Amino acid sequence: MNRILSILLCIFCIFDGSSQNNKIYFSSSPCISPDGKTIVFTYEGDLWQVAAQGGMAMRLTAMEGDESRAKFSPDGKWIAFTGSQYGNQDVYIMSSKGGDVRQLTYHEASDQVDSWSWDSQKIYFTSSRFNRFSGYTIAVTGGTPIRLYDHYFHTVHNLAEHPNGEIFFSETSESKNQSYRKGYKGPYNPDIQSYNPSTGVFKKYTSYQGKDMWPTIDRAGNIYFVSDEKNGQYNLCTFDKGKPKYLTSFNTSIRNPMVSADGQSVVFEKDFQIYLYNVKSGDTRNVLIEANTLLTSGQDKDFDVKGKITYFDVSEDGKKLSFVSRGELFVSDIKGKFVKQILTNPSGRVTEVKWMADNKSLLFAQTTENGYTNIFSIRADSIEPEKQWTKENQNNRELSLNKDRTKAVFKR
Repeated sequence: MNRILSILLCIFCIFDGSSQNNKIYFSSSPCISPDGKTIVFTYEGDLWQVAAQGGMAMRLTAMEGDESRAKFSPDGKWIAFTGSQYGNQDVYIMSSKGGDVRQLTYHEASDQVDSWSWDSQKIYFTSSRFNRFSGYTIAVTGGTPIRLYDHYFHTVHNLAEHPNGEIFFSETSESKNQSYRKGYKGPYNPDIQSYNPSTGVFKKYTSYQGKDMWPTIDRAGNIYFVSDEKNGQYNLCTFDKGKPKYLTSFNTSIRNPMVSADGQSVVFEKDFQIYLYNVKSGDTRNVLIEANTLLTSGQDKDFDVKGKITYFDVSEDGKKLSFVSRGELFVSDIKGKFVKQILTNPSGRVTEVKWMADNKSLLFAQTTENGYTNIFSIRADSIEPEKQWTKENQNNRELSLNKDRTKAVFKR
């Protein structure tokens, strides 16, 4: 339904941005370096790196789309991860020291990184390219992926190679995309199981009528996984003489455990933060992380947005340009000599923008906490927060202004 939005103008003051460090929440998908000293995780859709003891994090990627499921190679030289730069999820790789990113898979399906081989020569990943989730490998140099299970199993995911050659994995939708459904007991209960491609031997290591899932393995062959048998919450487990042994007893669930190759630490998500379990002491601690989330300052800054602009608009006076790049809102002079980021700490991704009649104010669409795009306005030189005009659980999009730029129409 179309609606008319009357534009009101705001009093403005001169912008003077500054960087700010914040303790972060909603970090996810952590992994840990082979020596247990460095954690890489996902935050705000990018990969970040922080010391295992916590502290200031450093951003590693800034690609379009989201980057997640990072995994260190056992030799510590590489980080493989899943990126959605072109819409679907593919496998990417970069040096653990930072630098150029290489894309390894190019399929329209979802390719999700799971782990590495112990020789650091191939990456295990889960893909839906045969209409079912199944396990694959791809060489660190690229090439054609190899499917591991084309005759057994369904909904295979979370692959982890054991030093003895067994490929451990989780199976069924209850551990793949229904893990939020706690307390499930039925025919789709996931178990810890393995298959050895060299011998053709299949093993099942658990038989609990609940959820045992997400194996991760260190270089010595110690297996860690998640189970809800103890108290209905997902807690960290290992095997002791072939039987499950609980290592934690949290009353809120953990997710995505990853053990360091040296076997000293297990990192995981809990309560929207990152935690570290010390294998030797049995202690668990919250990894306190800070991140420089505001990337502008009062000084001049260069922005490389070539090939990454998704929406733009020229002011009526023909002197200024506003544009959207990677969900961020920018303004510049018409020749592009001066570029300034407007929303340095946005609540969501900006999708479109229009100049208003005064040639100083902007009307734009931005996603909100509910995931839908709503309409906002802001002065291009204002330190005041943006003003939200719509608050709806529907997308408000395709902004179009009248001739004198005092009213807007959009689709809802």
